[in-house]
Amino acid sequence: MSAPIVPFKTRLQRALASDTLETALERALTAFRERRAAAFAPGEFEALRADLKARKTASIEHLPALVERFTQEAEKVGAVVHTAADAEEARQIIGRLAKERGVKLVTKSKSMATEEIALNPYLEGEGIEVVETDLGEWILQLGHDMPSHLIAPAIHWTREQVAELFTAETGEHQEPDIEKLVKVARRRLRQKFVDSDMGITGANIGIAESGTLVIVTNEGNAGMVTTLPPIHVAILGVEKIVPSLDDATAILKLLPRSATGQRLSTYTEFVTGPSRTADIELSMTMGVHGPEEVHIILIDNGRWALRDDPDFHDALRCIRCAACSNVCPTYQAVGGHAMGHVYTGPIGIILTAQHHGMDAATGPQSLCVSCNACEQVCPVEIPLAKLILGVRQRHVAEGGLPWAKGAGLKLFANRSAFEAAAGMGRLLQGPFKRAAKTAGAAGMVKPPFAPAFRSLPALPGETLHKRMASRRPLPRVPAAADASPVAGQTLALFGGCITNLAYPEMGESVARVLERAGASVNFPQDQWCCGLVFTNAGDREGAKPLARQTIECLERALASGASQLVSHSSSCVVAIQQDYPDLFADEPEWQGRAAAVAAKLTDFTHVAASLTEALTLTLSQREWGPESEPSTPGRGQREGSATYHDSCQSYNCLGLQAEGRAALAATGVDITEMAESSTCCGFGGSFSLDHPDVSERIVARKLRNIAATGADTVVADNPGCIFHLRGALDASQGDNAPRVLHLAELLDKQLGTKDGA
Repeated sequence: MSAPIVPFKTRLQRALASDTLETALERALTAFRERRAAAFAPGEFEALRADLKARKTASIEHLPALVERFTQEAEKVGAVVHTAADAEEARQIIGRLAKERGVKLVTKSKSMATEEIALNPYLEGEGIEVVETDLGEWILQLGHDMPSHLIAPAIHWTREQVAELFTAETGEHQEPDIEKLVKVARRRLRQKFVDSDMGITGANIGIAESGTLVIVTNEGNAGMVTTLPPIHVAILGVEKIVPSLDDATAILKLLPRSATGQRLSTYTEFVTGPSRTADIELSMTMGVHGPEEVHIILIDNGRWALRDDPDFHDALRCIRCAACSNVCPTYQAVGGHAMGHVYTGPIGIILTAQHHGMDAATGPQSLCVSCNACEQVCPVEIPLAKLILGVRQRHVAEGGLPWAKGAGLKLFANRSAFEAAAGMGRLLQGPFKRAAKTAGAAGMVKPPFAPAFRSLPALPGETLHKRMASRRPLPRVPAAADASPVAGQTLALFGGCITNLAYPEMGESVARVLERAGASVNFPQDQWCCGLVFTNAGDREGAKPLARQTIECLERALASGASQLVSHSSSCVVAIQQDYPDLFADEPEWQGRAAAVAAKLTDFTHVAASLTEALTLTLSQREWGPESEPSTPGRGQREGSATYHDSCQSYNCLGLQAEGRAALAATGVDITEMAESSTCCGFGGSFSLDHPDVSERIVARKLRNIAATGADTVVADNPGCIFHLRGALDASQGDNAPRVLHLAELLDKQLGTKDGA
């Protein structure tokens, strides 16, 4: 018996159609993020995380021995330990215990493990009354709903909805006042604790050296569930077991702060066997004021298989804090029900595949934008984006890509064929084209097939390949070159496919900035795509030929005299430096060649940050004449107000935060910071095509944050983000929209100022 799985598309459409979901998530997730950020001193999280990751990794490695030790120690102190291979066996064990003891009423504290095994409907089918005593779970029980968050199960409910529910439950009108609503729950549930025949809990940790359960709560209900009923049943996955109290303490240092921003939760209970006393003649007797029996059910349900899976075993480190959900832009847009089944959010996508099979995870995995925000806050450093991509890759390997996407990618892989198709697009775009606000850009188009929320860039007359083949380099600025770490170097520029096809002026700006700093810039004409578009689609084998071609191209550039490789596309840099090692994990030769190329590759933003002195000197020098100055329309004035959007790949994968801002400051640009500057804009490559409604909801939040700054220019360092933000701003605001410029474009514009205005 298991709960039916509502189809993914149905869950997603319900989320998008909800009038209240965005409000509820806005109220709760913002608070979670702010509290977590305030809970750690600088550098504290990183140190604690490294320690806990090592401990949990060791625990998973030695899990069979830990389970055996935990069982022995728990039984020494009077508990009974059961093992369940799957959800059905776990339900049967609990059902048998209840029947043998005549249980009529069960009270439960919050337990995702009981949701995993669909315990409530099973017990109710056996004629047993089940009462959830966690406030959020009780709301969902009354509302016939399911949890959408690991620690705040009713996060998708607003106070107004809860008031309506409680009005129906009590027969009395309830105001949407949170304190009053909590008191309603207290009054209605109080007697249930006393009357209960069995209390059922989960457990956050199992300590092997003592057979102890650790249960972390805030409401106090778990303490009553574990003490008032005569029988306490605890259900936990085998991966929750750690060796010692010291290991449990390491978890407790991170779990509350990662989950809710608390230093410690209100209640942290250590349960070691049943209630007992030896106060009369030192004779140990069970069952004083607490339960007479404690039963512990250790669930497998796919966990042992996950432990042996080299691609996904890292997921077993999860301590169920839900920090990944709290920072996930897609979760913020559509909530948890669309992003999993029982377990929701980023980790839920992986656990859905574990517990319900790859087919159940096919829809949820498509909601990941690969922004890597989840990994940054994970207290055990699970590479969540990589694991979700692994789910996607297995799905594609087994079932292939959708026909249209597969055909599009096949065309894209062939550079000559795709450029021919782009040439046809240039001829057909005329009726839909209008001028762009960005100097040098080809304009914007809004063809009928484009999503309503986003315009598209007009295709320029020439690709970056053609422009770079014919352009003349700028003369050096001697004083600036003397202060530049790249002076005298030959740098090879990797432009990326978006820049080549849509924004050649962006690539030219990169070259000009580097040349003003004294470098010579080469543009390898045989470059095309790094393969990221295939990797993100889950087509691992399709990505490899493009990755090999990129490696060979960059090897030739280095062999031809380039001392360094530079790319202004942080996504391409991440693909080459961080994705290629996994892509070629089974091909050592290519993996080694990829590593050698990656070691020579630097993102433009890091390079620009190293040039602050040179940029300042370049700006102050007047040593080039009118003939040398590029004739780019719109140049000649300093920026008024600008705000900075941190690309996900730049911020989360490359660790770029202050670098771009420092380079801009060197040329006189003041940045007005926007809220959530490092939160994803909703592009995610093909994600914005697969889920335009979700992408629109994510970018709308970004546009509101941009508008709040009053800036007339938005700066980013990733062409993908620029593609998305320019299109969304153009579609929503037209000619009144702020400009969106690459960091290199704004630096180039500033360095072209002649009069110091």
